[in-house]
Amino acid sequence: MSDLTNIVLMPSLMLLGILLGRVRFGLKAKHLEFLLINIMAPILMFAEIFKADLSGITLENILLLSVIYVGLCFGVSYLSSRRSDKRELGTVVINSTFFNNIFLPFPLIYAFYGDLSAALLFSLPTMILHNTVGVFLASYWGHGRFEKKVLVRSATYPPLLGFLLGLLLQPVVGWFAETAAFFWLHQFGLLTVYLSLIWVGMVIPLSKESFLIFGNRTTGLITVNRLVISPIIAVILAAIFNPAEAVRNTLLIMALMPPAVTNLLIISRFNLDVRATSQSLFVPTLLSMAAVFALRGLAVL
Repeated sequence: MSDLTNIVLMPSLMLLGILLGRVRFGLKAKHLEFLLINIMAPILMFAEIFKADLSGITLENILLLSVIYVGLCFGVSYLSSRRSDKRELGTVVINSTFFNNIFLPFPLIYAFYGDLSAALLFSLPTMILHNTVGVFLASYWGHGRFEKKVLVRSATYPPLLGFLLGLLLQPVVGWFAETAAFFWLHQFGLLTVYLSLIWVGMVIPLSKESFLIFGNRTTGLITVNRLVISPIIAVILAAIFNPAEAVRNTLLIMALMPPAVTNLLIISRFNLDVRATSQSLFVPTLLSMAAVFALRGLAVL
């Protein structure tokens, strides 16, 4: 699809999700979330990594780049809010560090380049860290303790299992990628990139307060960390590592992503600042997509 088509299609799908989230006709965000997390995203992860040509991509370098990026985002956000109380500190760090690494960037990257190989490899460490370190920290800052059972849930996270299955089976039954069965399996998985935009629209909190991204210190810090500091970190890392173009573009797009929508569930669960988290989702998501499309138009991406 052309970039113009994507500029129209992607916000339209998010708008559809916003409308669906406010119309009562049986379909709820949790139903679509279950479908995406437990069935479609694992199939997409499996199919994309199974068919990927990893010969030109250094797996270890992308994983290392991803971990360093997340670590720097954590460090900067912690320093920016270290004088705050635990509730504000936890809210800022969680939302500044753990970003939307699947359901918003995957549609953008696939629309632009038609290949998710680098995105899959980059998102893997962030996915694991989000579901382990992120939940541990939220539990500690919110409840004053670590929640050990999160290790079991993170180890059995369906998209992660789909990725690992595809990576392990590729050398063994690589011929399967040439079959009609795999083609249709892959096409089904690709529906994730469109349905995920609808889901994001359904779960993003929309209210008058959603537009007040600088309505309080916490929301302002999160917005600046994600949409200003994060891209600066990515540019510095790209200059130091000098990765392949596909990896560089993936890093820049990921760095422009807003906080993960699932952060809202974590923040709420551990009694951190739900209001500030809600405010850091809606407008930053729109600004994030606008920034990515602007850079694409300037041929930076």
